[in-house]
Amino acid sequence: MKTALLLLASLCATPSGTEVVVGERESLAQLAERLLGDPLGASELKALNGLTSDAVPAGTVLKLPPEADRAKALGALTAARQAMAQAGTEAAKHEEAATRLREAEAHFQTAQYQSAAHAADGAWRLLTPALAGRSSFQVSVDAEGATTVAVQTGPAVRVTAENVTQPVHAGEEVRVEKGQPPPAPRRPLAAPALRKPDANARLKLVPVRGKLGPVTLSWTAVQGATGYEVDVLSAQGTPVHHGAVAPAQLQLELPPLPAGRYRWSVRALSEGQKPAPAAERLFELVEDAVKLQVGSPAWK
Repeated sequence: MKTALLLLASLCATPSGTEVVVGERESLAQLAERLLGDPLGASELKALNGLTSDAVPAGTVLKLPPEADRAKALGALTAARQAMAQAGTEAAKHEEAATRLREAEAHFQTAQYQSAAHAADGAWRLLTPALAGRSSFQVSVDAEGATTVAVQTGPAVRVTAENVTQPVHAGEEVRVEKGQPPPAPRRPLAAPALRKPDANARLKLVPVRGKLGPVTLSWTAVQGATGYEVDVLSAQGTPVHHGAVAPAQLQLELPPLPAGRYRWSVRALSEGQKPAPAAERLFELVEDAVKLQVGSPAWK
């Protein structure tokens, strides 16, 4: 009976949604690039799992960074880096801000995300007075001669064409057709928030004719979207699904797929607006383990 219980425990032990299994011939840098989008994230995985080497045996179960904490720290770092670039080396408290930013980078690399966010926010606050009155914006001209002005931060930028002026505020953009006055600015579509499966989910499913499924992908609505573009790729980059769905359709059921890892993304679409950035996640399909039960025979 003890043998049976041990066998059951072994078969049922699988990584949670915050863990991942190292694949065959997969380095820590490759794992970080696949799951975190950055091979330099290997240092985070090492710190988080107490590793002393980049060589990790296949089959090892590793903890993944807390998604919300890492995203917050990464956002704070991005804002601080942009502030450093915009303020310039002559800005007051530049050296102090640079020191704070280096501390934030070091904390991030060792998976100390809360400390990283705190230090990065401190660097950003030191530089905020130097950025007062400045705007950060981008200007692009397409093949048809239309000019797009997108404002990221700072006071509104005034766009004038054909004797008509439109203020474009932070977070807005305007596309001016050649020879036409500027229309009212619009905010770019946001990326939809992905709901299910969870990030890096490991889904155990019963095989159906040698494949696993179905799997339902779901996401939240984006205001102003007239549809959503859904892409699913295998771990090797092979397209599995590509297509658009109606704005009221906030989920998509995939047919049964071979076991393996998949990357899926959803992008909000709207006529006349630049496509929104795609929200992206990973999931893994594994065959549900067979549970064996050993009991006493019914006969004597």
